[in-house]
Amino acid sequence: MTQEETKIMQQHTIAGPQIIGNHPRLAIGNSIARNHHERWDGSGYPFGLKGEKIPIEARIMNIADQYDALRNARVYKPAFDHEKTVKIITEGDGRTMPEHFDPQVLDAFKEVAREFEGLYEKIKG
Repeated sequence: MTQEETKIMQQHTIAGPQIIGNHPRLAIGNSIARNHHERWDGSGYPFGLKGEKIPIEARIMNIADQYDALRNARVYKPAFDHEKTVKIITEGDGRTMPEHFDPQVLDAFKEVAREFEGLYEKIKG
C-alpha cells in the first residue's frame, strides 16, 4: 500500500469507536476498536500508546487480530499456515515482532496457540 492508502486504512481505529458510540455496555468494544493496533513498545497507532497504557482488552485483541491477519491473504501478502503464523508472532519477521505484544499476553498465546489453529479451521469451514 502507498503511504496515503496506509493512512486511510488506519482511520478504522478512529471511525470504529465513533460508530460503536459511548454507551456503557459497549465500552470494551469501543476500547478494542480504538486501541487494537497499539503496540507494547509504543510503535502502534493511532495514539502510540505503550505498555500498560494500552487497555488489556486491546492487548489481547491485538494478538488475535495479528493471528487472523497473518492467516488470511491480503493484497500485500499471501495467507500463511498456522506454524508460520505462530513463528512470526513469537519470533518476528521484521514487520511483526514479539516486542509489539504484551509479554504476558504473548506467553498466554504460546500456551494456547494450538487452540487458535483449531478455532481458525473450524470457523473457516
